[in-house]
Amino acid sequence: MSSVVALRPQSATFAVEIAVGGLLFDMDGVLVSSTSGDERCWTRWAARHLPGKLFDLRQAHGRRAVDTIRNHFPALDHAALQTHLAELDALAEEEQCEINAYPGARELLASLPPYRWTVVTSASEKMMRGRLAAAGISTPRQVVAGDMVAHGKPAPECYLKGAALLSRRPEDCLVIEDAPAGISAANAAGCRVLAVVTSHRAEELQQADWIVSSLDQIEVRIDETATLNLSFPALVRRADSVS
Repeated sequence: MSSVVALRPQSATFAVEIAVGGLLFDMDGVLVSSTSGDERCWTRWAARHLPGKLFDLRQAHGRRAVDTIRNHFPALDHAALQTHLAELDALAEEEQCEINAYPGARELLASLPPYRWTVVTSASEKMMRGRLAAAGISTPRQVVAGDMVAHGKPAPECYLKGAALLSRRPEDCLVIEDAPAGISAANAAGCRVLAVVTSHRAEELQQADWIVSSLDQIEVRIDETATLNLSFPALVRRADSVS
């Protein structure tokens, strides 16, 4: 496993400059603030289906709903599983009112050529489109949603597909994530990873190559080859990462 530099106080940062061919954005916790709404959905679902049992909300972060449901009900048939997923979609629509874009998210996306970025999320395509619209973010023409892959995060399939959508090799892409499951998926796909401290503490994100406090700290310059040149103040960088 890669070694990681020791955490420093968040006031201490490393100036990082990297060039990438494409950006793969997770959605919840990166582009849109939806963690509290997600947790209310899961709390309501657990109250109905797991009465009297302790439900760890953190196990649902960054993972497909289908995988979380299967953890609790491994014997569900396809029809029953779809009923649970439809219920969660309905709950999510009820919780849309508090969804907002994170600071800098809209500005960062607007600065990028459309063929150099996409969204890779564990949410269903329906949920993804609804949440991005609620946050005032236009959905890319091609995306990777949780119901478009056979194996969700932490498996690498979603980020391999995301890189392919951009016609880029995984190692030429930078994944922007907020959750350990997503970071594991990106690492397994061979992508570099920038983590944002939103839903998890920096100590939980150390397998990312770099960690930043907020998207609005990222600056982008685009050269004549449409390469994205990013600069940002990293709170933490992995010891084997090259700036």
